[in-house]
Amino acid sequence: MEKNIDYQEIETQCKSAIIKAGKISKELKKNIKVHYKSENQPVTNADLEINNFLKNILTKLCPNYGWLSEESVDDESRLKKNIFWCLDPIDGTRSYIYNKPEYTISLALINKKTPILGFIYNPCTEEFFFSKKNHGSFCNGERIFVNKKRKINECTVAISSSEKKKWDSFDFLKKIKIIKMGSIAYKIALVAKGNCDVALSFTKKNDWDLAAADLLVSEAGGEIKTIMGEKINYNTDKLRIDSVMAGNLELTSDLIKVLKKSNEPK
Repeated sequence: MEKNIDYQEIETQCKSAIIKAGKISKELKKNIKVHYKSENQPVTNADLEINNFLKNILTKLCPNYGWLSEESVDDESRLKKNIFWCLDPIDGTRSYIYNKPEYTISLALINKKTPILGFIYNPCTEEFFFSKKNHGSFCNGERIFVNKKRKINECTVAISSSEKKKWDSFDFLKKIKIIKMGSIAYKIALVAKGNCDVALSFTKKNDWDLAAADLLVSEAGGEIKTIMGEKINYNTDKLRIDSVMAGNLELTSDLIKVLKKSNEPK
């Protein structure tokens, strides 16, 4: 981390702002407005309102930092500055629309390509996850760690409902217990907390989906990679990540090996 920066003040201000953003999400549930960026990409008035609210606060708090958000045009300040904010104002927009308590506000502070601060907040459950590089991960102030299960057939995997068909196309995966929920950031946060063992997604993600969760699970003693075992890279030109798997080192390693050896789905 850079010298002469009061990260404690940044942490305090961010936590306060994100909790206020959570209140905005709850208030706007009374009058949700939805439109589609593309056929499968809904966005709500809450996504946009929270994006603008947090951008206003964070750019004033740290005027020399770059900015990247799902709901902002990429001005490429992330490439011009050493440090930048990376925000998903609502991760799990469908969960938000359908009133499921599984959406989160996900914010990371990234130094070039490395997340150094991570904040994930679920306004419904009031779980506030925080991580700081080399200083651990926490939920509501208490230190958290990933589970230590070693056997794939005894673990619980969190996936999205939309990926259940893909999951079932692998015979060996059908025997594993799954939990279906939205928000990849929340799924990975629950892995970091030890509430489930693995979070997995076969579909492409962006930096704002994973950066905060990456730091959270890593600082909780786990790891995060693509389902083929590749390192996840941030702040690339396209901001695209092929897939994701997070869990403890033993489980992810074994699952990756099995997926690599498996035949293509029928």
